Amino acid sequence: MRRFIIVMAWPLLFFLATSSAEALGPTHRTFDGKHAMFDGDIPYWAQKDYVDRTLQRLKDAGFNVYMPLLWEGRGTAWPSMFAPWDPHIGDRPQADFDPFKYVVDKAHAMGFEVHASFTLTHREGDLFPEFAEPGTPADAFDVHHEGFRRLLVNLIVEVIERYDVDGINLDYVRAIGLCTSVRCREEYRRLYNRDLDFDTTLFKLTFGKSPTSLAEYQEQAVTAMVKGICDEVRRRKPGVLISVAAAVGQLSADQGQNTVDWSNRGIIDVIFRMDYLRKIDVNLADTIRAELLNPDALTLMISNLSTYEEMKPGQKHFSRDGKWLADTLSQIRIKWPHTGTAIYMYKYLTDEQVTALKTGPYRIRAGSLGAPEGVTVR
Repeated sequence: MRRFIIVMAWPLLFFLATSSAEALGPTHRTFDGKHAMFDGDIPYWAQKDYVDRTLQRLKDAGFNVYMPLLWEGRGTAWPSMFAPWDPHIGDRPQADFDPFKYVVDKAHAMGFEVHASFTLTHREGDLFPEFAEPGTPADAFDVHHEGFRRLLVNLIVEVIERYDVDGINLDYVRAIGLCTSVRCREEYRRLYNRDLDFDTTLFKLTFGKSPTSLAEYQEQAVTAMVKGICDEVRRRKPGVLISVAAAVGQLSADQGQNTVDWSNRGIIDVIFRMDYLRKIDVNLADTIRAELLNPDALTLMISNLSTYEEMKPGQKHFSRDGKWLADTLSQIRIKWPHTGTAIYMYKYLTDEQVTALKTGPYRIRAGSLGAPEGVTVR
């Protein structure tokens, strides 16, 4: 049986840094000039032929950033000291092929940046049960568990030290729900001298408005998770761009997600607001920008696949039309020209969408973006 070292190995990987990104204040790095495509199909991008075809299609369309998902809470997509292989990939004992190294080398040779993506608190299967004790939200790791947060630091630092990535993207940067495990109840009483079960009931009855201590308990844990990762990444590779994918302005207080604060404190560089509906929320984006010390830190991540608003009952997701995708990206570039763009996800990228992008908003070669051609703004 393979054993995975979580706590005692690589002690310097734990967040013991004496300096913090927060001390530096907000960063002024943005996603300006970048066209990113998110790829969440781990079993596919772990194959050479798939990577070759995918990167060529993305290059033809005008993308310059590839964002493959490396961790989905069930195992790793790289040979790790700290966790087993993702079972969707299968056991890969071969010493001669590292799927993520192939992605990085191939992408860089074709002019792409690679931003490795990780779903933080999302859990699939029965991996690391010690970090998902009874009372932990369903399909989640316990964000309050310091051992779990150290595991995430170890995994992500292992990636940035082993591979020449240009950025990391943090998804599921939230608590997912309220923890009611024995450990959480004891910790909450120790911190606030209050009963977690009673406060959880009150919290639900007041729609998250009371008690404030429970909202604080959630936010402090999520922030500690994000900050622990970012501090260690910056200490080792300051040039790596750190982004988070988040439903900014739409989550309840039990999620503990405060991306605006993280940006203003300089913990993260870029916020991808997941704006997946067919009509993007311009007013909400402008409201969030007004709260940011660096407004261009906010980048919209739109969806090229359908959402509930346009699907009939029982209908499967489908790819949106290329004209909508091109028009929406053009709208974003005109409205917020220095924020870049990101699309979720590659599985639904059709040939029609590729044509619409390379003849429309991405016809100016990615990486040397200027103002769109043939567009008049009134």
